[in-house]
Amino acid sequence: MTWWQERVGYQIYPKSFQDTNGDGIGDLQGIQNRIPYLKRLGVGFVWLSPIYLSPNIDNGYDISDYQAIDPQYGDLKQFDQLVSAFHEADIKVVMDLVLNHTSNQHDWFVQAASSRDNPYHDFYIWKDAKNGVPNNWQSIFGGSAWQYNQTTDEYYLHIFATEQPDLNWENPQVRLAIYKMIEWWVLRGVDGFRLDAIIHLKKLQSFADVDDMNLAMRNVAGIDVFLKELGQLFKQNDVMTVGEAMGAPIEDAAKWVSTDHGYFNMIFQFEHTQFFESGHLADLSVPKLKSVLSKWQNELNDDGWNALFIENHDLPRAVSTYGDDSEYWLASAKCLAAWYFLMKGTPFIYQGQELGMINADYPRIEDYQDIATHNQYEQLIKTGKSSADALAIVQKISRDNARTPMQWNDQENAGFTTGTPWLEVTPDYKLINTENQVDDDSSVFNFYRTLIHLRATTPALISGRYDLLETPGDQIYAYSRTLGDQQYIIAANLSTESANFDFAPELQPAVKQLVLGNYIFKTDFLTNDVSKLILQPFEVAVYKVSVN
Repeated sequence: MTWWQERVGYQIYPKSFQDTNGDGIGDLQGIQNRIPYLKRLGVGFVWLSPIYLSPNIDNGYDISDYQAIDPQYGDLKQFDQLVSAFHEADIKVVMDLVLNHTSNQHDWFVQAASSRDNPYHDFYIWKDAKNGVPNNWQSIFGGSAWQYNQTTDEYYLHIFATEQPDLNWENPQVRLAIYKMIEWWVLRGVDGFRLDAIIHLKKLQSFADVDDMNLAMRNVAGIDVFLKELGQLFKQNDVMTVGEAMGAPIEDAAKWVSTDHGYFNMIFQFEHTQFFESGHLADLSVPKLKSVLSKWQNELNDDGWNALFIENHDLPRAVSTYGDDSEYWLASAKCLAAWYFLMKGTPFIYQGQELGMINADYPRIEDYQDIATHNQYEQLIKTGKSSADALAIVQKISRDNARTPMQWNDQENAGFTTGTPWLEVTPDYKLINTENQVDDDSSVFNFYRTLIHLRATTPALISGRYDLLETPGDQIYAYSRTLGDQQYIIAANLSTESANFDFAPELQPAVKQLVLGNYIFKTDFLTNDVSKLILQPFEVAVYKVSVN
C-alpha cells in the first residue's frame, strides 16, 4: 500500500482557516500554528487550496503567478517553513494546481492580449471578431464563454469567469512551461497535487455550436494525450495526484486511475453531488446514492482507487445536505462520517467537517462573496424567480457555505481573526467549535479521530472489497468490507425516521461485534448474535463479523 492509500487527507481553505495578523484573511502562519490540532485529529496529509499570487476574482483559482505566494497568505520563505513543519509532524503536503486557465492578470495573458504577434499569444485560445461572438458556448459561471479583447480585435475563451482565460493546451510551449513549474514545486518539497478542472483541458477543435456544452469542453476526445503526458511527469517525480474530474464517465475510470497505467492516482468524481448542485434537493435520495457510489466502488474494487469525500470548498456542508442540521445535527454529522469514510478509497475531510459545521444561510444575497453564487442568483432572477426564491436556492448550494471561517472557539469571530473576517462566520459558532469538542469524547471531532484510528488499524477497512448490501426501502445504506476472513458491515440510516436492518440469512448465525456506533454504547450489545437491528434516525453501526 502507498502512503496516500493508508493515510487520511484534510483539505485546508487557507483564506478561512486561521488568521494571525488581524487582516481578516487566513494565512500560512495560521496553518502552521494549527499543525498540532491536525496531528491530534490524525490526518496524514493536507491539501492546500490555492495560495498563489492572484487578484482573487475566484478566490485564488485565478492565478497570476504560479511561482509566487499571494502576500495575503505570506511568502515563499514561510511556505518552505510550513512544508518543513508539516513534514516534521509526519504530515504530507498536497497543493492545488489550476492548469485549465490563469488569471487575466498573469503575465502570459497580459502579453498575449497585447498583440497577435506576441510569442505568448498562442498560450490562450483566440477567435477572430469579424463575425461577432465565435459560437454559442456558455461559461460554467453563466453567460457567453467568449470575451472581446479590443487591442487585438479578437475574442478569448473563458469557460469559467471572464477574468479566467483558458490556456491553449494544444500549444506544446504551454505544456512545457506548465511542466517546468510543476517540477519547481516538487523541488520545494511538495508531496502531491490536486488537479483543478483537469477534465476541461481539451476543447472541441471545430469550435462549432453545440447543444450540450459538455461536448465542447469536458472530457473531449483527444484529452488523453495531455493527461498521459502529465501522468508521466508526476510518476517521474514520485508525487501523488488526485484529479478533479467532474463528468468523467465510469467507462473511463481505468484510464484515469488504473494502478498500472492510469493518468493519476485518484480522481474526485461528482456524480453523488449532482442531485443537489442545481438546487433540486428533492432529487437526492438514498437509492440514488447507493447506485452512484456503488458503481464507482465496484469499478475500482480490483484496479484503481477512489477518493472519498462529501464536502469540499465548492459544495454546501454535508450535514445541511445529506443530514439534518437541527434536531439530528449530532447524530447525522457522525452517521455521515462513518458512512462515506469506511468505503474503499482515501477519505478526505474538509476543514470544519470534523466539527459538523453547517450551512451559512446568510439572509441577504449581499452577504455572499462567491462569484458563482451571484451569477446563479442573477440567472434565477432572469428565469422569473422572485428574489426570495432565488435566495432560498442559492442558500442551499452556495460555495460560500463551505468557505465561512473555521470555528475555533466561542469568542468573537469564532477565534478565526482579531479583525473583520473576509466572510461572516456562521451564527452557530458558539455551539459548534473546536474548543467545545476536542476534549469531549462524545463530540463529532472525536468520532472522526476514532474513525481515523479504526481505519488505520484495520486492513479490511483500507484494502478490503466493497459490496453493497441489499436493504428494502429508501432509508438505509449498508455495505460490507471484506479481506480474507475479516469482514465488517457498515449500516447507516440516512433518514429522520427509525428503520429496520436485517442481516443477510448467511450472517444471522455469525457473531457480530459492534466496534463503532454513534448512539449510546451498551456493554451487553458489544458482542451478540443479533440478526435484526432497529436503527434510530441517522444511526450508524459498524460491526465486525466472525463467521466460523
